[in-house]
Amino acid sequence: MNPYQPIELSGLPSAEQLQKALLDGENSEARTRLALLFDRDTFVETGVYTKRAFSDFVSTEDGDGLEGVITGYGAIDGKPVFAFAQDATRMEGMIDERHAMKIERLYALALKNGAPVIGIFDATGTDVFSGAAGLAAYGRILAAVHSASGKIPQIALISGSCIGLSAAIAALFDFPVKEKDAELYVSSPDLIKTKNATDMILTYQGDKVSCAGFIRTLISFLPVNAAIGTVVGTSTDKFDRMLGNIDLGGDGQTAIAAIADSGVYYAVSEGFAPVAVTAFATVAGIRCGVVATSHATGDGRLTAAAAKKIARFVRFCDAFSLPVITLVDSDGLTMDSENENAFFAPELARLGSAYCAARSPKVTVLLGHAVGAPFVLLGSKALGADIVYALDSTEVCVLPAEAGVAFAWERLITPEKTKEVLIDEWRASVSSPVYAASSGEIDDVIPVSELRARICSALLMLCCKGTSLNNGRTILPL
Repeated sequence: MNPYQPIELSGLPSAEQLQKALLDGENSEARTRLALLFDRDTFVETGVYTKRAFSDFVSTEDGDGLEGVITGYGAIDGKPVFAFAQDATRMEGMIDERHAMKIERLYALALKNGAPVIGIFDATGTDVFSGAAGLAAYGRILAAVHSASGKIPQIALISGSCIGLSAAIAALFDFPVKEKDAELYVSSPDLIKTKNATDMILTYQGDKVSCAGFIRTLISFLPVNAAIGTVVGTSTDKFDRMLGNIDLGGDGQTAIAAIADSGVYYAVSEGFAPVAVTAFATVAGIRCGVVATSHATGDGRLTAAAAKKIARFVRFCDAFSLPVITLVDSDGLTMDSENENAFFAPELARLGSAYCAARSPKVTVLLGHAVGAPFVLLGSKALGADIVYALDSTEVCVLPAEAGVAFAWERLITPEKTKEVLIDEWRASVSSPVYAASSGEIDDVIPVSELRARICSALLMLCCKGTSLNNGRTILPL
């Protein structure tokens, strides 16, 4: 039986009209996206016959119209998943109290069953005649999303109009995904003269099919809920695989591919703050979140946007017991008015707080440069990292060698001992990884060939960190 087509029920008022409305909506964009997301023939609708609530100020000629949101559950990659999809073919998907009620009830089921929620956004707003009840509907949806935060993964798919408070609700989801032609804004671009300003929150952007594929991949990787704990499975890749004299080229994605099992990883939020790479990967058979800074992009210097991106990612990983691997290659902070105006200090504070608060296993490797604030903020021992390594070619110091010599050793420059010689001496002493390790803030200095093997070893040692002996978490073998 087609799960989208309910059986005829006798004695139900306006059954013919409702049935016709359901059949007419079978080919709506909302249902198309549900079909793209869910395993074939698994989606089952809930609250099928819920009708819209109309105010006293609106004609009742459409009084048999169905509520503008489809809710239900099904399977993605065999995992249980709940979803709501705003349907623009039903009263333009306008939000009202019953719209919110359907979403609230969906969330209640998802939380009881510990399963992810996907929200498909395509609504023009609320009925202006609904007044306070219509406005309160936004609040009830936002409260439902908040109640599930950190308990079950939440993915927002912006497929059509997502404006005003709807954009704020979508931003509260763990992973906002947007189709390229969809509208996402709080204030109209016509008013603020800026287009796509809100796209900075996005995890992924693409066409209808690629967005669905991204979401399916994400669901297949993520734990279904926060109670699962660290997921430890098997890997066909050797844990002790040596990398040889690999050149990472200062590129975060190259570094992640080097340590990931079989080189496979899933980058998220690629278009936002590219100096910081955030990705999911399996390392030594353990599902992890990986943060990497790219020295090839602006010397790897942190920006306010990069700090925000990393902090949000680390908080998610911690909530779902995903170990965090941090690969640091940064010359410091980006110093300009744009970052200061973007609340630089508060964003850096949130970044440090995210690492401090994270209870999941944390492994950090200093790849090429760890200069100044990034050494501290990106998973240092001072912020609770379990294991910290440095490559033997890494520069670790308060200032880059050139700046350090100019600041502290300029008086030592002579015709016999040039500035270049002093810079080399600085790197061999003051900013050497061995000198940094002597303080106890680095566990070992390693060659690049051992990068993956050392990380695998650390993760396998730490995979029991989240057992009930410590904080009530458990490990679920695949």
